[in-house]
Amino acid sequence: MPNVLSRGVFNLFFGSKRQAFASLPGPQPGILGTAGDFLGAQPWDVCARYGREYGGVTLIWMGPNPGLVLNDPVLIEQLLDSRRTEFEKGSLRQELTPTTTDQSLFIAPQSGDWAEKRRIDPFVQPWSPDWLAAQVAPMQAAISEFVDGLIASGKTVDLAPVLRRLTCDAFAVAAIGEKLPDSVYEDFMLLAKGADARIQAKLPLKFVSLPKGFEEARERFYRFFDERVSAARRNPKPEGNDLMSRTMREMPDFGDKALAVNIALIFYGGAFSSSTALASAFHQLQKHPDAEARLASEAAAFAGGPPTLERLNEARWAEAVVLESMRVLPPVRVFTRSPVTDVSFAGVTMPAGATIMVSNQYLHRDPQHWPNPDTFEPARWLDGGTARDPIGSGHYFPFGRGPRMCVATDFAMVFLRTAMVTIAARAKVQIASTEPFEEGFFFGVVLPTNVHTKFITRPR
Repeated sequence: MPNVLSRGVFNLFFGSKRQAFASLPGPQPGILGTAGDFLGAQPWDVCARYGREYGGVTLIWMGPNPGLVLNDPVLIEQLLDSRRTEFEKGSLRQELTPTTTDQSLFIAPQSGDWAEKRRIDPFVQPWSPDWLAAQVAPMQAAISEFVDGLIASGKTVDLAPVLRRLTCDAFAVAAIGEKLPDSVYEDFMLLAKGADARIQAKLPLKFVSLPKGFEEARERFYRFFDERVSAARRNPKPEGNDLMSRTMREMPDFGDKALAVNIALIFYGGAFSSSTALASAFHQLQKHPDAEARLASEAAAFAGGPPTLERLNEARWAEAVVLESMRVLPPVRVFTRSPVTDVSFAGVTMPAGATIMVSNQYLHRDPQHWPNPDTFEPARWLDGGTARDPIGSGHYFPFGRGPRMCVATDFAMVFLRTAMVTIAARAKVQIASTEPFEEGFFFGVVLPTNVHTKFITRPR
């Protein structure tokens, strides 16, 4: 808490401004407002603490500017769903555009072309479920090859980066029918580092430099997908089940350039969050050997038959492990919005451009909603658990909420379940420590760091 002098200075200059927000609870502001609470702490931890201390809505001050932290499911629903058109994603568009381009659905403004971008997105077409059902087998093959390489190396690895590369291989075979070359993956990561520097910048973006070689990497990365689309157009695969081939058949008017960018952006949309979800799940399983043994048994059974979506859907324990991991340790824990104009919200008038923060961490562990909220219990998702707390509901929203929830949620869940059963069938993921891992932050996603791991072969 700011000292008496600091609080006094803030009240001297901004006391009259505070009166309009007197109905809202929150920490006492000092010279920096309440921004000091976020210095040296992860934003999701601060937001969760506010939920415990102040309830569903907390008034914060970013310097002289008021903002809100929401831990109330009703207000979050309004912000992200029923009143979503009154709010935009603030500075995120400017932060990500050099990396993800203006075509990104994730940062498209609702007042602009977001609705049209979503309407034509390949993930939401009538044929998308049929395409998705065909991805279990190729993703299983790509993941198996990657895991076998890790086993053969015998090396101890840092789990999150390794699973990120595995994720990109699986995404690539689903998207274009082949894995990414190492050089393309390196360009992908360089562009991500450029975006991350802008997301985390404490200075105005005009003072934030992009990494050396950024422009050249950007040209090479997007050219790779341009070339794949052009080659597929010249030599179409009538039976091709990758997303590129299927989109060309089903949506012949989808422009080649737009399709190439759309496919490239799949990697930025999910590679970081999905790999974090996998790393967190295996870390939790290390602490719960009975749950790990049950997964290994289910995975072995799945590996003994054809890799179909129907059989994957029968692997209920793998799904429960994924869902529970994302409840306890959601990969994306902070969502932000800003009012487009001055707006009446949470009982006060929030000025245009104000920061409104949502973190799912508190609600995912709300003791009023979840029995044993801090305990990893995959069994809570069986026998009606997914109906009680579906993805995107008030106390469970790892992919966001409302129409702007991740457009590839269904694909992500199929990938995560496929990855869990494939890895667990082939390898014992042996993590050096069951202590909570250090949480970094990269590209808007929680990053498990220094999770030292060996992949040890399972008898088959």
